Order: sequence, then structure tokens, then C-alpha cells
Amino acid sequence: MDKKIDVSYKEVYKKAFWDIQNSRAPGFFDEAALPSYTHPNGLMSRLFWDRVETALTIAGDIQNHTVLDFGCGGGPIFLYLQRCHCSISGCDNKFSELSKDMCGRLSTQVAISTDVFELGGRFDTIFALDVLEHIPDLEKVSVKLKELIEDFGQLIISGPTENTFYHLGRRLAGFSGHYHVRNIYDIERQLSEIGLRKTELKTLYWPMPLFRISRWTKQ
Repeated sequence: MDKKIDVSYKEVYKKAFWDIQNSRAPGFFDEAALPSYTHPNGLMSRLFWDRVETALTIAGDIQNHTVLDFGCGGGPIFLYLQRCHCSISGCDNKFSELSKDMCGRLSTQVAISTDVFELGGRFDTIFALDVLEHIPDLEKVSVKLKELIEDFGQLIISGPTENTFYHLGRRLAGFSGHYHVRNIYDIERQLSEIGLRKTELKTLYWPMPLFRISRWTKQ
């Protein structure tokens, strides 16, 4: 299977992320995962890029799709979406300036907003990668995301298991902060409760599941 993103793609982002990280106090961009994508431990960096690769693979052919990247942060999928000739929107209520900065650095055209509840219209594909675990009022946000999905569209999510292996990996990687209010199982349960259907699931990495990436539809 052809890779969605290659080494040169990652290097473009790593360079930009390094420059941005060094412009602020240590830890400022931890919640946006910038230190994870650029981590000197190759296994840690690979894990975060593998999540992106898996999410894009599950999404399938998104050529010319209207796409919302919810919780876009540093926009690690912006370049890929542009290469697929997508009409791209991004939403991030905390790191919108980071998102805009990355658009300038990458020469990508993305409509950036800060409030998902102000978004109208519908999207063929919505990505919510490692963001829903941060949101206190998940039910309200998930219902809004469902409204934004086209009838035959899709929602691609990724999130941490928060199990023992996950927390051990964070400690070994040098991360001490904790920004999550729930795990991926809570998120999946919430999406099921509002009527979305899980159609595909991938786990990284069996037998030590750290992240789950899945595809959800209305049908």
C-alpha cells in the first residue's frame, strides 16, 4: 500500500515545528503535540506520524472533498489535503494562530476558525485527531460535528487509550503534563450514543494498544 506521507513530508513539518517551538517557552505547544512530532526518540516521533498515516488511509480517496480539520493545531494533514485538491477548513479554539502560522509556512489555503459552533454548511470528511479527549462538553461538540457531516460523509477520529502502556510511554518520553479529560473508549461510546456508526477501526500498536483510529458515518 502506498504511503500517504513520506520522509520529505515529515521533514518539512519537523523543521517548521522546531522553529515554532523554539520561539515560545518550553511546554507551550505540548497540547498541540509539536514536541511529539519532533521528539528525538525515533519511536515516539514515528508513533505520532503513524497516527496521521493511519487516519489518512482510513479516510480513503478524498480527492476534491470538502474537509474540516477539527482541532487542527499545527496542521499535520494540511499539505496532504491540499495535494488532494480539497477545500480545507480548520478549527482550533486554542492554537488558531499556530494554524495560521503553519498555513503561511506551508503555502496552504485553509479557512481557519476558532468556534466550531459558528461553522455552517457540511463537509465530506471531518478529521478530529487527538482532540476530543481534551473537550469537557463532548456531547455538545459531537452533536455539532454530526450536523456538519454530509449524509454520506465521514468522521475520522484518533485518541489515546490512557492505559498503563500509554502512561508509561509518556513518562519515558519525558512528558509530565496531563491534558485529557477522557480516553478514546469514552469518545467512541459518545459517538455511538448520538447515532454515528463505526465502520473501521485500527489500533496502534497491538498487543500494547496506545491509540485507536476509527471511521464513523451517519449511515
